[in-house]
Amino acid sequence: MTAAEETIRRYWQEIWSEGRFEVAAQVYAPSFRENHELSTPEEFATGAAAWAAHFADFRADVDEMFSAGHRVITRVTYRGTHTGDFKAAPARGATYEVPGIDIFEFEGGLVVQHWHSTDHLELFRQLGAELTPRIDEPRHD
Repeated sequence: MTAAEETIRRYWQEIWSEGRFEVAAQVYAPSFRENHELSTPEEFATGAAAWAAHFADFRADVDEMFSAGHRVITRVTYRGTHTGDFKAAPARGATYEVPGIDIFEFEGGLVVQHWHSTDHLELFRQLGAELTPRIDEPRHD
């Protein structure tokens, strides 16, 4: 296992499955991009803690991991129990399981770019949320 792969294994285990959000400072560069948005390890840790607070026993199981050059790619399965009101979904104790793909780009031993993709619509469906389309402004196509 490469050093980058070991870092990402720690990321999934310690941050997401154990709730040790402070580990983000050992994974991410002081300034990095997450889905093209500039962020810091502290901002990431705050957001991850807020997310996990809604889901008892939240975890991310690594189904597959490989590296190519300076990138590590993971296919994971997110699981948890919905115990705190979350956006359009009041807490109902529902369990969920959704897959995700994450790509981590390394520079100097730390993540400088992180792309994350999962089916959030399926997550909300499993939580029993009643979703309706939102229209902010009329479109003039």
